[in-house]
Amino acid sequence: GARAMYLGSTLYRIHGSNEPETIGQAVSSGCFRMTNDDVTDLYDRVPVGTTVIVKN
Repeated sequence: GARAMYLGSTLYRIHGSNEPETIGQAVSSGCFRMTNDDVTDLYDRVPVGTTVIVKN
């Protein structure tokens, strides 16, 4: 993907994908997939240390 953001102890990751059919699917454990453009935008706008709440 375009970028990868590791959350906390790297249990969770937000990353870009060039396979749009995988977005929103349980493809790999702990990964939140976004389009490459969306994750690049998020990476550029959100500072390191921002709180992320993961609900399941």
